[in-house]
Amino acid sequence: MAVKVLLAGWYGQDDASGPEAPHAWLRRVAGWLHEEADGFLESSRVIEGHQGPILLVRLHPAADDVAIVAAGQGRVVVSANTSMVGPGYHRYLCDLLHALGEALGVDWADPAITTAGVGDPTGYFHTGDASGIAPRMLTWLRDMAARVLEYRQQGHSGASLSLRAGRGFAHPGAVLTPLGPRDEAWLRAVKDDPMTGRDVFPWWEVEGTEDMGPAARLGWALSRIWTDVVWRPPLLEEERQRLREVARMLEQAWRGDPSLAYPWREWQQVLGYLGVGGTLAEEVSRRAAEAPTGPLLGYRRGVVQVTLPEGWEIQIPGSLAEQRLADGSWVARDHRRSVRVLPLDDAEGIAPGPEQDLPYEFQHRGERVQGRATLQGAPGEYRLTALCESGGHRALCVVSFEDAEEQDWALGTWRSLDHAVAA
Repeated sequence: MAVKVLLAGWYGQDDASGPEAPHAWLRRVAGWLHEEADGFLESSRVIEGHQGPILLVRLHPAADDVAIVAAGQGRVVVSANTSMVGPGYHRYLCDLLHALGEALGVDWADPAITTAGVGDPTGYFHTGDASGIAPRMLTWLRDMAARVLEYRQQGHSGASLSLRAGRGFAHPGAVLTPLGPRDEAWLRAVKDDPMTGRDVFPWWEVEGTEDMGPAARLGWALSRIWTDVVWRPPLLEEERQRLREVARMLEQAWRGDPSLAYPWREWQQVLGYLGVGGTLAEEVSRRAAEAPTGPLLGYRRGVVQVTLPEGWEIQIPGSLAEQRLADGSWVARDHRRSVRVLPLDDAEGIAPGPEQDLPYEFQHRGERVQGRATLQGAPGEYRLTALCESGGHRALCVVSFEDAEEQDWALGTWRSLDHAVAA
């Protein structure tokens, strides 16, 4: 079972006018986190939930969102899965939530008087004793290794461990993790002795987690390198900022402990994309030239399967930059190619749109999705426009490319469009 923190509490109980409105209070929480956790904060956003508004916060590139629910009448619920990152992250998050409670007046409930399953299963949040964190993480890791082995024995492949939802990677390995693929021998060793697999946690260090140590900073950078970095010069400011963060974390880790195993060749690429020179860049280049040869790190050097709105999925080259547009469509592009998917209204009872009148010349019928497409344009500007249907669901897929030789790629990309919840 994953190591999950589930905390309940109340805020504003001592205010004469009563607790602050949920949305307003969550805005204060978000502001406090931006100040106090600035070095760790990946993203934050508010969505609407059944119990009330939810602030979703990501504090590590390998972590799921921490969910902070303002459930009305001053009630607050916090849930987070820390298994994906490691014991150091678990301790950091618990300490951060204690500080949040002190700063914004949250009274955390004693798990002894709440429902089963509420609290910190390691005991650290309630007692301050960190000795139970690592054993719980290792038990989870051993159980997951056993499950993946059983999955493979049933003839399946493509297993992943602790990778965030929304992305799948076409990469060799018995199981893919935030710190790279692992083979079946690794799984068997972890099943017998989970300590042999502690290298899969980006933030193992438990002591001194007020700030990341060098190994945790290296783990942070490697998580980005494996799962998030797009291996080409940046097209978007978001990509440029991600490269800067990786370069910063690697430098801080190296200056703290130069003896660790650094990804010198990938580090050199990152600095090259950023146009960074100087003494450090020269040292990285020298180390990269001396580094062993072999495949470079990074899942996005290959094919990525992306989960899209309304249950759609598509396979694209990992080098494409992704964006969500205001009209609800998703776009992935580089200098020469682009892929756009726009979910349409469900087909049942909906009048045909203008896309129905296109002179379709290509047909496709997959296991769950069928579609038809037309190819228009001339050298330097080709466009494949396809209407796809899955049960009562529809989507428009537009693939643009410059070189006529990429027509097969465009057709394959369109035909990879799938729907996970087909009727």
